[in-house]
Amino acid sequence: MTTTSTLTFTVKETETAQSVGSGGLPVLSTPHMIAYMEHTAWKAVENELDDVQTTVGTAVDIKHLTSTDVGKEVELTATLTASSEKTLTFHVEARADGRLIGEGTHQRAVITVDRFLESVK
Repeated sequence: MTTTSTLTFTVKETETAQSVGSGGLPVLSTPHMIAYMEHTAWKAVENELDDVQTTVGTAVDIKHLTSTDVGKEVELTATLTASSEKTLTFHVEARADGRLIGEGTHQRAVITVDRFLESVK
């Protein structure tokens, strides 16, 4: 199974704390950073699963260490650190200008898509 995935994005105005209401400043919001971390972890394993499976986020333990301005490029890395039949655990990091801006642990559950969707109806 793929163990590492990397994603890069540029911080947009719509992704700021001020824009989403998670704070009053025009810097990368914590919710957006975490969403990108989750996406990076999902991408690390999506092609390794059966066609009827995917993963869903179940837990995050993230520290947002420093602010990042609009227009800055952010590189995210998700590394699979543990796995069982149903649970995948990742170490996730976000960096901008070579400095660590966020890191932590993210867990994802392996699910069968149809069964999962039926359970939420």
